[in-house]
Amino acid sequence: MPIAAEQGESGRVIELSRTVRPQVLAVRREAWRRLPVEYRGAYLVDVARAYLQVGDLRGAARALVDADSVAPAEVRCRPLARTVIADVARAQPAPAGVARLATLVGLTR
Repeated sequence: MPIAAEQGESGRVIELSRTVRPQVLAVRREAWRRLPVEYRGAYLVDVARAYLQVGDLRGAARALVDADSVAPAEVRCRPLARTVIADVARAQPAPAGVARLATLVGLTR
C-alpha cells in the first residue's frame, strides 16, 4: 500500500484499506494486533493521506485519529503525518480530533 500511496493512487489505497480494515474479521483483528504499533500507525497515516487526496476530509480525520490512538509517537513525530494533519486542519471547520492533534504537535496555537 505505501507504494500505491507514493504513486498517487489514492483510490487504490482506499480500496485496499477497506479490504484489510482490522474490524472486518476476528482473524484479521488478531493479525492487526500482532503488527508493531509503528506499522499500524504508518498504515493509517497512509490511509489518511489517500482520503485527503480524494477530498474526503472526514475519512482522513478518522484515519489520523485512529493512527494517533494506536501509535501516538508515529503520528506526532513522522513528517508525513504532520503534513497530513496540517492539511486536514486547514479545512473550515477543522474536524475536532484533527484540530486537537494539530495543537498537540505544535501546528496551531
